[in-house]
Amino acid sequence: MTFALHALAASVIAVALVGCAQPSPGGATATWRLAPGAEPDAAATSIDVLVTRLDCNNGLTGTVDDPTVEVLASEVVITITVSPGPPEVADCRGNDEVLATVRLPQPLGDRPLVDGACRTTTASSTVFCESEVRFAP
Repeated sequence: MTFALHALAASVIAVALVGCAQPSPGGATATWRLAPGAEPDAAATSIDVLVTRLDCNNGLTGTVDDPTVEVLASEVVITITVSPGPPEVADCRGNDEVLATVRLPQPLGDRPLVDGACRTTTASSTVFCESEVRFAP
């Protein structure tokens, strides 16, 4: 009986630790747009965006993962995913927008902001990516 209790306790601890882990990279695809009134200036080192999960998810976007920010000489590419990953079954009523702040490693300058999902995922063929540029100075 003691062995069974120890095994049960170990299982509970393992599940609890997994539940506290950070989401793995490569969450569900999301697109973003600037939040209303959040147009950045050249000195901006952060921007507020509204993030939406691309896949059907019963109307919920989920938790916004840490974005990937690629600063190039000609543009800043921001790619965002959300967690948890896609459910097995979901309706497609449209997912909510989740406010997130993206930190830039240096001031924006005169570079446009680009949604990386529009270049690297299936989002590229959707209405969300009619233009990958989310802001142009």
